[in-house]
Amino acid sequence: MKLLLGITGSIAAYKSADLARLLTREGHEVRCILTEAGGRFIPALTLASLTGQTVHGANPELNEWRPSPVVEHIDLARWADLVAVVPATADIMGKTAHGLADDLLSTVLLATRATILWAPAMNTGMWDNAAVQANVACLRERGHRFVEPDEGLLACGESGQGKLAEIEDIAEAIRALGNPKLPTLVGRQVLVTGGPTREDLDPVRTLTNRSTGSMGVHLARALRDAGAHPHLVLGGDLAAPWGVPTIRVHSAEHMLTACRELWPRMAGCFAAAAVADQRPEHRAEQKVKKQEGAESLLLVRTPDILATLSKEKKPGQWLVGFAAESERHTEHAMVKLERKGLDAVLVNDITGGKGFGFRPNTLVPVVAEGAQPELGPLPKDDLARAVVAWWAGRL
Repeated sequence: MKLLLGITGSIAAYKSADLARLLTREGHEVRCILTEAGGRFIPALTLASLTGQTVHGANPELNEWRPSPVVEHIDLARWADLVAVVPATADIMGKTAHGLADDLLSTVLLATRATILWAPAMNTGMWDNAAVQANVACLRERGHRFVEPDEGLLACGESGQGKLAEIEDIAEAIRALGNPKLPTLVGRQVLVTGGPTREDLDPVRTLTNRSTGSMGVHLARALRDAGAHPHLVLGGDLAAPWGVPTIRVHSAEHMLTACRELWPRMAGCFAAAAVADQRPEHRAEQKVKKQEGAESLLLVRTPDILATLSKEKKPGQWLVGFAAESERHTEHAMVKLERKGLDAVLVNDITGGKGFGFRPNTLVPVVAEGAQPELGPLPKDDLARAVVAWWAGRL
């Protein structure tokens, strides 16, 4: 990706150096534009050293409007796949919203046809100001994207919203907007389930399983990066990916309700949640106290989310399930494929604790014609991208 990183006059400007370093190490080509105010917070030499690229704008070795064989702001505007302004001040957003341009960055922002991403950073009073919010709304209406500022202690000593978002969150947004797209997925609405479900025994204790359900989060991220519009139904406490509409759920029943509400509008579904298959027949309203002697617990089955969605599937919709198996992997996956009316099952071997947590994993796709070449072993984020690419090739 060719990224143009605009850096303006905020104390948070020093964090943009970490962002430039991170994205450069990932193999992206990063060029920086410093405003005059931004150059007072971070030297051009630092950014040039981290990116290996000339720093444009407020560079002490290169005057702002130096003689050049190209029209600089037009050349940079055409070069970029994505323009990210990190940190973005109220000033630069206001100028862009009102079509004003008095330095290199502001002229590039008006000239570029690339997607523009803003990561604002300012005092909470400034962020809440009606004029600033009107400018933000204006930019959103024009298709600009935002990584919202965090809440916390600000440089001025006040607390509130206005703190620059975490660098990894901004990097994720940049990857999402700048990564190559898969044509068969672009614009498609896709349901993804992720995380574990929990079935309460009482207000303290719960039934769940060992799986984190993190593959669902990684799949939602991979689908987003491929150009699809994923909708994530997420159990547990995992963080939701940037830019992915997410419904938080607790139990299997809650997850089923959320999925059924979304399903009619979806092109397909990746069902990667770790759903608890049993729940207690009765939930105690108060914490159950320890007792002497043996105790018994009557369990009943939770709803089968995949089977329900399969029964309600419309022509053209597809369903991809996951299976964690300890033996006869392909055989059990074929049974699940046929019994639940799925289009594919991705099966993993869990013997010896494999497949759980955040360790690398391997998945074997099973479709009607049988097992396909395995995907992995890969870290789960890379494995999710491999799954999405494999499925996009079958659509």
